[in-house]
Amino acid sequence: MPAITLYTDEKLLELMSSDNEDAFSTIYRRYWQGLFVTAARALRGKDEAADVVQEVFLSLWNRRKELKIEGSLAAYLQTSARYKAIHYIEKNITRRDYLSKLVHSTASDICAAGELQIQFKEVQQTVVDAIEKMPPRMREIYNLSRHEHLTHRQIAQILNISEETVKKQIQYALRLIKSALRYHRFTLPILIHYIFLSR
Repeated sequence: MPAITLYTDEKLLELMSSDNEDAFSTIYRRYWQGLFVTAARALRGKDEAADVVQEVFLSLWNRRKELKIEGSLAAYLQTSARYKAIHYIEKNITRRDYLSKLVHSTASDICAAGELQIQFKEVQQTVVDAIEKMPPRMREIYNLSRHEHLTHRQIAQILNISEETVKKQIQYALRLIKSALRYHRFTLPILIHYIFLSR
């Protein structure tokens, strides 16, 4: 009998459906690195990428009994990693620099048809409009944080306010932007193309 590492994906999935942990471990070792690269490219962070990949494999193990994969296991896992990365960004779009990258890119930065570039500009404008509608002090704090990349402490010192005030104002600002994007019908397709098809 050949070593389990030489088994085909189909055979490994069959063994895994019978609770064979060695088969699962073999699949994990076979595909972890490729999935990590995909997630890291999308999320721009190693810790977040590792979390997404863990979720992919956790889902694979939890669904081992009823899992029916059409096509290759590699393609299935890559698709799963992409969707989980997109879900992560949708959930955390107001954190880190996702919004900043989106707003400061140009439509030509994404490899897409003219219609998608128009939608890209609309999503950008939605964010810009939300920022412009903020109260002046909130907008100033947000811009210092997200565009000047200053810390809460630095902003507090510049504006002579407490760090807690800075923190709360940024939280409110991000909530307003997230609310504006929630109702924009183009946000998800723009994210997909921007994350995976951008140059």
